[in-house]
Amino acid sequence: MEQAIPETPSPAHQNIGRRVGIASIYAVLQRVVMRGLGFGSTLILVRLLSPEDFGIAVLASAVLATLDLLTWTGFGLAIVRMPAPRAGHYDTAFTLTVLRGAVLAVILFALADWQAGFMNEPRLAPVIHVIAITVFVDSLASMRLVDFHRDLRFDVLLRYAVVGKVLAMLVSIPLAFILQNYWALVLGNLVSRALCVPYSYWLAPHRPRLTFGEWRELFRFSKWVLLNNVCVVFDQQVMNFVVGRVQGVSAIGLYQVGAQIGLLPITELAAPIRQPFYAGFARIYHDLVELRRQFLTGLELLWVLLLPLSLGIALTGREATLLFLGPQWTEAIPLLPLIALFGLTDAIGQNTHNLFIVLNRQARLVVSYFALVVLRLIVVYVGTLKAGILGAAWAMLLTSCLNAIVWQWLANQLLAISLRDLARRFWRPGVAALLLVAVVWPIPDDIGPRLGITIWPTVTSLAIKTVLGAVAYIGMLGLCWWLSGQPRPSAESHILAWSGAALRRLRRPGISAQPS
Repeated sequence: MEQAIPETPSPAHQNIGRRVGIASIYAVLQRVVMRGLGFGSTLILVRLLSPEDFGIAVLASAVLATLDLLTWTGFGLAIVRMPAPRAGHYDTAFTLTVLRGAVLAVILFALADWQAGFMNEPRLAPVIHVIAITVFVDSLASMRLVDFHRDLRFDVLLRYAVVGKVLAMLVSIPLAFILQNYWALVLGNLVSRALCVPYSYWLAPHRPRLTFGEWRELFRFSKWVLLNNVCVVFDQQVMNFVVGRVQGVSAIGLYQVGAQIGLLPITELAAPIRQPFYAGFARIYHDLVELRRQFLTGLELLWVLLLPLSLGIALTGREATLLFLGPQWTEAIPLLPLIALFGLTDAIGQNTHNLFIVLNRQARLVVSYFALVVLRLIVVYVGTLKAGILGAAWAMLLTSCLNAIVWQWLANQLLAISLRDLARRFWRPGVAALLLVAVVWPIPDDIGPRLGITIWPTVTSLAIKTVLGAVAYIGMLGLCWWLSGQPRPSAESHILAWSGAALRRLRRPGISAQPS
């Protein structure tokens, strides 16, 4: 029998929900600030270094990116989930993390000459050697940083990330003036990571000792994280592998460039808030009724925020392509709506993954994920053969819709969520989204000249569609919320409350880590 959810959560659970919301704002802010700093650094470095220098640094990092994801253990996730982790858990996690860093460094050293030969670029080998050292240095950071995740102190994590980025800029830019080559990027990253290690211990004091005492408990949880990461790697590379093989590198380049715009709401909003959501779930996973409430609230928030952004990109694909990519990328225009809608449905589906992890149902997650990845591989291959890159994009969208249905169905089973629960949460943003589409879709691309505005017609069209779409969505969402009696809790009330609380907290002086 379905367990009823009380109208309002307890004060303790209300506080957790509020802290998750504030932490989510800081997680998004971290992504935005890091992007901004990275963009500013790039604007300076591109005037000092050549594209070849950047290419060498990127190529040297390619193997590391794959190895890092395939071997990421998730020990921090295990500790976040524990009600009361002991010192032995932190020490064992630190020991295993350092061991992983050492193994990765050795592998990178061993592959350096092979990768340099494979890329026919002998300068890669010494660069990979330095990156290997960087990997090991980074593994020495304080394991107690995970306490900021446990305590939902993402404001501290924001400052830690920003300090690391600023240090990298302060080292890389002067080195670029001096060296005038790719070593400025490589050495800047190494020095910044080395400086961040003592900073991590200043933020989160920890005197680690090398031990494997709790390895069984950590690996019981983390072995499934490793297997899930294998599925993630294959899932992320399906388009590259299939389309690149069948259509060539130009087709996959077209899709990936379009994805830089089409997936912006996912990379800049949905992805960063998954960690705060997980930390919040870990606090209440033993209370299924409250977990169900928090999960539905998070899902509703994602739906309210992502739906207008993804639809907006889909409806302004022409303007976004011409304005941000240029006329040479017009072939990406029909791809952009498909990519944007793929990102929306994929993010809604993957939002359930935290639920499987925190409830330790990872076996079900991995088996289901593997089956869906195999199915996606087949569908994308068939779509590419039938209709090229456009068929592949349709295949990604259709499989993401199926994935979202499957993941949500499994989540409904775990938490006894009914279709009525989902409909009650989603109808207001759904109605608002329909009005957004009804308002923006009929607007002609030459709306600027028709209104007598001949300067920057593309910018004018994008601005008009964006403003009218935003007014239509926000206005209808607010009206539906008001007509519903301004329900609390709801996505609308949470957004208003959390935004105000985050601004107040940002002005509050003083930060202290409170390990659990």
